[in-house]
Amino acid sequence: MMKAVRIYGQEDVRVEDVSINDPKPDQVQIKVKDCGICGSDLHGYTSGWGLPTHPHPLTGKTVPITLGHEFSGEVVKVGSAVTDLKVGDPIAVEPLLACGKCENCRAGNYNFCNNVVAEDGAGNFLGFSEDGGMAEFCNVDDVFAHKLPEGMSYELGALCEPVSVVYEAIKKCGLREGNTVAIMGAGPIGLICAILARIAGANKIYISDLAENRLAKCRELGFTDVLNPSKQDVAAEIKKECPNGVDITFECAGVQPTFNTALSVTKRTGKLQIVALFGRPLTINITDDVIMQGIDIYTTLCYQNSFDTVLGIINNHKDQFEPVITKKVSLDDAIEGIKALATDKDQVKVMISPEL
Repeated sequence: MMKAVRIYGQEDVRVEDVSINDPKPDQVQIKVKDCGICGSDLHGYTSGWGLPTHPHPLTGKTVPITLGHEFSGEVVKVGSAVTDLKVGDPIAVEPLLACGKCENCRAGNYNFCNNVVAEDGAGNFLGFSEDGGMAEFCNVDDVFAHKLPEGMSYELGALCEPVSVVYEAIKKCGLREGNTVAIMGAGPIGLICAILARIAGANKIYISDLAENRLAKCRELGFTDVLNPSKQDVAAEIKKECPNGVDITFECAGVQPTFNTALSVTKRTGKLQIVALFGRPLTINITDDVIMQGIDIYTTLCYQNSFDTVLGIINNHKDQFEPVITKKVSLDDAIEGIKALATDKDQVKVMISPEL
């Protein structure tokens, strides 16, 4: 038996003792060291978003499910068909579910697996449609278990998942050295976006958010061009230095007002990269605000073939990513940790550690 954080539905999360099977031939079992709490975990808790209420097409699972998709751990058991991992290996988990056989999977677009789409909207992730990492142990497909670089902490290994989300967006829009960038939203994803843009060589990085706590964290990490739309005209401030707008804007907030601002600060022929998920339908004047401006709008979903690259980036810039982790709690305090993500704007990335 082991302790696990299980979600049954909206506002129904329980810390329970559950059993775990031995890993399948192509799986490893890991002892979870650290597991980040994501905004999607919060949405699952507050609204039941993304949870399987009918048997999932790939896993057959329904709630209750063990939460957690941002996690790392130590291999403690190895399936009979696994050859490239051994007991004791430290790994970061790429938590996607994919069949490996459909057209998209065979093309390398396994984040858009055709056989993982559920009618009830259940997600293609461990922690939503298969048991995840908010537990003492977890079974993981070996193809999604990535060895940590030598000397990397498990905390930073668990951070690989959200950093991969942002890396995929930066890869998609083609950010390159010398670009000017605006970021709407300074939550965990927005802050990571700023860090990666700086590493990529962006010339100017503007960050906009309503929460002064979050802007203070940006300043703490060395970002000086921070803006609060409740106190400043964000577009006017940016255009003082970039009169035509910025090369690329990253929408990391997922609400209509920030999307409108994102369009307004992106230069003609610029790029708008949507990173956030939107909880409500988006209104857009596609002709006047997009087509006539020559703006390209990009979207991404999760990541593909990015984890090993991202682990290298984090390992080479540990000092920039370590301050993103602001709080650690035990499995017993997981529910409070989830709530803290919603109510405490001082927090960036809250981690659950089963060993606490």
